[in-house]
Amino acid sequence: MKWNRVCCKIPLTPHDFAAYNILMHTQNNPEYHAPKSLIAYEMICKMILSGAALPGTRLILVELEQKLGMGRGPIRDALLLLDKSGLVQNIPYKGAVVMMPPGYREMVLIYEQRCHLEIALAVEAMRLSSPEDIHSLAAKAKEMELLPQEKGYFFHMDREFHHQLYQLSRMPHLVSIVEHLMDFVQVFLTLRAYSVTHKELFNQQHEAIIQALWQKDEALLRTTLENNIMVGLEAVREELQRFSR
Repeated sequence: MKWNRVCCKIPLTPHDFAAYNILMHTQNNPEYHAPKSLIAYEMICKMILSGAALPGTRLILVELEQKLGMGRGPIRDALLLLDKSGLVQNIPYKGAVVMMPPGYREMVLIYEQRCHLEIALAVEAMRLSSPEDIHSLAAKAKEMELLPQEKGYFFHMDREFHHQLYQLSRMPHLVSIVEHLMDFVQVFLTLRAYSVTHKELFNQQHEAIIQALWQKDEALLRTTLENNIMVGLEAVREELQRFSR
C-alpha cells in the first residue's frame, strides 16, 4: 500500500507518538507501509460513528477480518486503541462491545476541562522552557505550516504540537490526563478534512503561542490557547451533525 488518502489520515493515541514520528519521517518514502492497526482503527471508527455498528454490538474478530480484509493482530491492536478512546469496551470473556459516543453536552464539559488543564500546563511550560525548547516547538509549528494541503496529517501534527508544549511543564501526570481527554475528541477530529481557513487559523494561533513563550506573556498565552482549543469544539459539533444524518 503506497501513500494515499486512507493512510495519510492515521489516528494516533498519546501512546503512539513514537510510531507517528516514524510515520512522519518516512512520509516521502513511496514504499512505506502505514501500520495496519492504525488503518483498522480508522475503519472501525467510521463504522461506529456512521451507525453501521450500533452501541451494544459485539465486534467479532472473524467478521472484522472479512470486512476489513486484514488479520486478527492489527484488528486486536485497533480495538485496544478504541477502548482508550471510549468508543469500544473490551469486556473479559465477551470481547469488544461498541459503546455510545460522547454527546455534544459531554463534549462541552470535556473541552471545559481541557481548557482549564491545558492552560495551566502551558503557563508552567512558559515558566520552565529554555530557548532550545521554544526553538524546537517553533520548528514543529513551521513543519505544520509547510504541510501540503492535500496531506491528511494535520490533526496529528496539531496534537503533537500541544503534547510537546505541555511536556515542557514537567508535570507528566497532568499531561497524561489531558492526553486521555483528547482521546475522546480524536475519534471525531481524526476523520475530519480540515479546510485551508482552519489550517491558517491554527498556524497563526501556534505562532502567537510561541511568541507568548518568548515574551513570557501569560495573558497572550492564555487567550490564544483557549481560542485554539475551542475551535476544536465547533469542529466536533459539525462532525456530530454529519454522522447523525
